[in-house]
Amino acid sequence: MIDAIRSEWAKTWSTRSTWFTVALIVALGGLFALLFGFAAAAEHARDPAAFGPEPDFRPLIFVQVAVGYLGLRMFTIEHLTQTMALTLTTVPRRGRVLAAKAVVCFGVTLAVGTVTGLVVVFVNRAVLTSQNMPVTALTDPGMLRVLAGPGLLLALLGLIGLAVGALVRSTAGALIITIVIGVFVPAMASLYPEWLARLILSYLPITAGLRLLSLDGDPDLPGPWAGIAVTCAWAAVLLVTAYAVFRRRDA
Repeated sequence: MIDAIRSEWAKTWSTRSTWFTVALIVALGGLFALLFGFAAAAEHARDPAAFGPEPDFRPLIFVQVAVGYLGLRMFTIEHLTQTMALTLTTVPRRGRVLAAKAVVCFGVTLAVGTVTGLVVVFVNRAVLTSQNMPVTALTDPGMLRVLAGPGLLLALLGLIGLAVGALVRSTAGALIITIVIGVFVPAMASLYPEWLARLILSYLPITAGLRLLSLDGDPDLPGPWAGIAVTCAWAAVLLVTAYAVFRRRDA
C-alpha cells in the first residue's frame, strides 16, 4: 500500500497541471474573498442590519470547482493518456489503486484547503476593516473550528471529485457535473420553492459542509458537525460506488 501511495504521489506532482491547479485554488479563494468583502461593504452601506461580522465562506462555492478538478483528474488523466492499464499492471488490486489515489487526494486538498481557508478569512477581514466594518474576533467561541474547517471541507469535496472522475472517466464530463451540482444548483436556490431550497442547503455537499464554518446557529439548518457529516456521507457513498464500478470495468 505504501508503494502505491508513493506512486500516486509521484504521478500527482510530476504534472504541471497539479501545480497550476493548486495555485489557482488559493488565488480563487483570495479573489472571491476580495469581491465578497467589497460586496458586503456596499450592502452594509445600504442596510447596516443586513450585515453580520462572521467570516464569509461563500468563495469556497467557487473554489470547490478547482478542488473537484484536482480530484477528478487523478483518474481521468490516466484514461486520457491511456496509462491506466499500466497502473493496474503495477498494482493489480483495484481497491488498492483507488485507496492510494484517495489518500493522496485527501492529503493534497487538506493542505491546500487549509491555506485557502486562511487566505479567504484574512483577505475578507482586511477588506472589512479597511471599510471600518466590524469583524469577529479570532478568540471568539467557534473561531478555531471556522479557521481549521475549510481544509476538511475541501478535502472531502476533493474526494467527491475523485469518485466522480472514476465513475465518468471523462475530464469534461466530470467537471460539468461538479460545476452543475456544486455551483449552479445552490446559486439558484432563491428561485426554488422554499422546501426545495432548504433541502438543497441542508443536504448538498458544499452547502451542508459550509455549516461547519458558520457561527450563526440557524435552527432550521443542520449544525456544524451534522452538516460536515452530510458531506462525509456523500464522499463515502460515491467512493464505494466508484470502487464497485472500477473493479468491474475494463481499464
